[in-house]
Amino acid sequence: MSRRSPDHYFGASAVGPRHRAQGEPNEDSWLGARGAFGTLVVVSDGMGSRREARRGAQMACRAVLDAVRAWHKAGACALDELLGGIEPRWCSLIAPSTARDCAATCLFALAPVRGLVHVAAIGDGLALLRTQRGLEWVVGPRVAGFANETHALGHSASWTSRTFPREGGAVVLLATDGVADDLLPERIDGFVQWLMDDFAGMAPAQRWRALQRELKDWPTPHHTDDKTLVVLAQREAALA
Repeated sequence: MSRRSPDHYFGASAVGPRHRAQGEPNEDSWLGARGAFGTLVVVSDGMGSRREARRGAQMACRAVLDAVRAWHKAGACALDELLGGIEPRWCSLIAPSTARDCAATCLFALAPVRGLVHVAAIGDGLALLRTQRGLEWVVGPRVAGFANETHALGHSASWTSRTFPREGGAVVLLATDGVADDLLPERIDGFVQWLMDDFAGMAPAQRWRALQRELKDWPTPHHTDDKTLVVLAQREAALA
């Protein structure tokens, strides 16, 4: 019998002002899931110039979940085996559409019940782990000097990944560039703390509505993009 994961996750996504004005849907997507594999969170941003960007982002989240389940069932050995299994599944899920029409970024964090925490990304956005020692970056905002070329699934791009030991109180934050590019690097630690202090303890439905409201009322002047963020935290961090 699998043991229930001790980890906690939450997130939200909101259509940005540009798509709202155009009557277009949100082209971001996110997913959170628990299982025998542990706890998984994924965010994806469909590339705006592509005809089926929204579908590409939705299928990116599903492809990661399918790949994680298969990787766990096969013994969860090398992380490269997991990463290598995601894009073929994504291509199968978007068929008969083409990768060119569905290109999407993909960032995920996987926390098995025991052992290590894996964070990986293709494309821009924000992916970091916060521990008592500070922030450990995987992908960062462009304003912080990260060379975030907008790679995407379907472009044979390489994954950026890091693996961390499990640690009490650790928090992973993933976000699409609609959030990431508006955060000042020196204030991101405070942003993570605000998410934990103000939202982690809420009931799920109340939290989802509150986060949606924050993303819709985003304070950065003239912002346009869709916005998605997701948090994965060890239970002791969520309840602190």
